[in-house]
Amino acid sequence: MSDIEFDDGAAKRLIAAADAGDDRLRGQGGTRAAAAEDALWNFEGAYSQRFLEAVQVEAADRARLARQLASLSDQVSAVAAAAFRERERLADLASWNQREQHRQDAAAADPLRALGIPPSTFPDPRPSTTPVVPPEVSVSFTARQRERTGTGTSGGRSSAVPENLRRFAQTTRASDRAASTAVGDVRRAWHAFVGSCGWARIGSTTLLSGAEAYLRENDGDAAWTERVAAAFERAGSAGSLSNATLDVAVSDDVPAAVQRLTADGLTPTEVNALWNAFGFSPERRSDLESVPVTALAALGNLEGVPYWARDTANRVVLRERLAAARTGDDPVELAALQNIDKALRGAVDDWPRSLTTLSADVPPLAAVSIGDLDTAANVTWTVPGMGTTSADTVGWANASQNLAEQQARTTGRTDNAVLAWIGYAPPPVPDAENRDLGVLGNRSATEGAPHLVDSIHGLDAVRAGDVPHTNVVAHSYGSTTAAIALDREDVHVDTLTTIGSAGIPGSVRDAADLSADHVYAGQARKAYPWDDDGPRGDQWAWLGREGSRRKDPTDADFGATVFEVDDGGSGNPVLDHGVHTKDDRGYLDKGTESLKNVARTSTGQGDRVSRPTEEEEAW
Repeated sequence: MSDIEFDDGAAKRLIAAADAGDDRLRGQGGTRAAAAEDALWNFEGAYSQRFLEAVQVEAADRARLARQLASLSDQVSAVAAAAFRERERLADLASWNQREQHRQDAAAADPLRALGIPPSTFPDPRPSTTPVVPPEVSVSFTARQRERTGTGTSGGRSSAVPENLRRFAQTTRASDRAASTAVGDVRRAWHAFVGSCGWARIGSTTLLSGAEAYLRENDGDAAWTERVAAAFERAGSAGSLSNATLDVAVSDDVPAAVQRLTADGLTPTEVNALWNAFGFSPERRSDLESVPVTALAALGNLEGVPYWARDTANRVVLRERLAAARTGDDPVELAALQNIDKALRGAVDDWPRSLTTLSADVPPLAAVSIGDLDTAANVTWTVPGMGTTSADTVGWANASQNLAEQQARTTGRTDNAVLAWIGYAPPPVPDAENRDLGVLGNRSATEGAPHLVDSIHGLDAVRAGDVPHTNVVAHSYGSTTAAIALDREDVHVDTLTTIGSAGIPGSVRDAADLSADHVYAGQARKAYPWDDDGPRGDQWAWLGREGSRRKDPTDADFGATVFEVDDGGSGNPVLDHGVHTKDDRGYLDKGTESLKNVARTSTGQGDRVSRPTEEEEAW
């Protein structure tokens, strides 16, 4: 007997899976609606509207999907009924054919047939020979995409309660897991049905792909809601955020505007122009704090971005990195980050500190400003020498603090800022354990000089139209780095002051080669690190110069204005190569003649410096 390819068991399993999916989706309405209602409490602005629109689209799509699952169940049931009828027809026709064959055989053997007497017959109509045509199974569903930005409302602001948004995301994810299980059951039952029910006619069937798209949209909503919550949490969970900020903070991908801002090859001036289009302001730092840490890490080190914004970004990144380092296994990273954090917390009186550089290096490069770089009338970079890393940020910042305060005393003004700039990696201090003699070469200086140039260009861009008096104070090997940086025509500062110089590279003929209007140099008397009983003074600078054969900026033929650091009568002498020593005898220690003179050179009062005697120059 002929049969059709149709597995009733597979059909029943598909019907059961479709019905279960229909019931499950319809049963989620109350839970999802309640979660959305809670999330909308105190959720205001364009992002609240986007959220509400997404919730409404999800509810409508879920209802349509449930109806299509119900329709699938009905259609497969209809196909199963048609298959039953077709099998019944085929069975009836086969039985009739068998009876008809018996009748024909009986008639051929009947003796009365020879006498012309027809055999007796009974009514037995032939069953239909027309096959039952199965109804077509056709179920289509397309999920709608949902808008998740404040596009078109960039001038407005939104507010939210992040805890409520996170609960919504948790609830909807749980519902989606259940829905995904139901869709998975339907998918498996459908493939089994199609594989074992070839008799069925299959039409358009976008139900499963549409259901997957619906679940992806739901997942996108949950992730988007969590990013909105995280943005408000980073901003302190209170107040409002601009819609333009939220567009950056919650984007699936890096927004095109941010990509343009961080693109390679941009000048600080170009960066500054693009930055201004964002509309961030120092009055609403929470807007910037809401941006994801990955974006903040780039913005915090981007020359051309205002310093208040870099400080805001870098402090968020510092908190995140500190938290990770405390649970990590890198003591070098942890020590540097802790030192940077301590330096920021060491602000004195009316001198705010800001973190203008925090690179991704380990240990990171860092720069801490004492004073406001965005408004200061006088800005000074302090460039460190050998052995200084961000693990020494506290000491370098405190030395720079000394300079900022002395500058204020010298001028009677407090609108100055000193940038404690550890923006390059100086060579290490050679000793018995570390025999690295990089301090005698120019490699670190050559690599670090472009970073100093970029920093100077960054200030020029941020302060365009209001350019302050600019100065570089370079200590030890930092003078080598600063000289290479200023030995080019595309950069300019008002003054360069070297203290305890490890030498100026031979490529610089004299002070006139440097892009600084005035060049000053201070050098303590030569001391010998191996002679504890000898005179105290700078025990390392002369070794750096003579070992490298670099130029001494205090030599008369170099052309710098040389100032007193040993004994000027009004200040303590420098008795060490360092800038900040335990007995306050470093180049930038309070009360030293060196600090007083550096404050004069770096505030346009170089003509007031005390000058060394001929005997002291001979040292």
